[in-house]
Amino acid sequence: MDIDISLEGHIGVISIQRPPNNHFDHQLISDIADSLEDFDKEIECRCIVLCSEGKHFCAGANFDQDRDMKDKKDPYSELYKQAVRLFKTNKPIVVAVQGGAIGGGLGLSLVGDFRVGCPESRFSANFSMLGFHQGFGTTVTLPRVVGIQNASMMMLTGRRLKGHEAHEIGLIDYLVKQNEVKTRAIDLALEITKSGPLAIQSIRATIRRGLAEEVEKIVDLELSEQMRLQKTNDFKEGIKASLERRIPNFRGS
Repeated sequence: MDIDISLEGHIGVISIQRPPNNHFDHQLISDIADSLEDFDKEIECRCIVLCSEGKHFCAGANFDQDRDMKDKKDPYSELYKQAVRLFKTNKPIVVAVQGGAIGGGLGLSLVGDFRVGCPESRFSANFSMLGFHQGFGTTVTLPRVVGIQNASMMMLTGRRLKGHEAHEIGLIDYLVKQNEVKTRAIDLALEITKSGPLAIQSIRATIRRGLAEEVEKIVDLELSEQMRLQKTNDFKEGIKASLERRIPNFRGS
């Protein structure tokens, strides 16, 4: 299992261990969901920190290692089934983003109630630059955090935001030095644990009311659009350009 799990006082810590880029697949997302559900059952756990080891928080799915992904009939169905589980858990989550949160990695960071980042953090909803549709529920979760205009800007341009830019639009809640990101995330979690644990879960459930259901519905639409666009020449060009580290030459076909 490529995650490390620990309970530090009342704080559950889940650390992704796939450095340097911490790419995910459906198994990694399933393991994270299992850990969140286990912490829900652990009475001593009151808040959770999600972090990772390496240069980036999470650079999304690894197309380089899964070159036949585009040829699979339904490559993301199981992944999104597991992703929905992340939004159905009960305890607050603080996400520590020390580097890139790209594509699906952005979606994973949006599972959290709060995000701690640094000037070196990078956030990108880069699906459009792959000739693809958003996934991981980000068409619901990103506007909820940064507003419809900022979300549309990120999704339609594929623009990569630096840490200070993400902080300005509310995508990062606390901006600190890179070597202080995890520590600040734990400090915030510790502050949360000082409140009544039952009250914390009750208030969070009210704030996030309907979110899991919205995500569950939207991933079906996202998946449908992804499967449609997956058959296009633009998607093939987007993936090829990404692997070759060049600007794609889309033709709208």
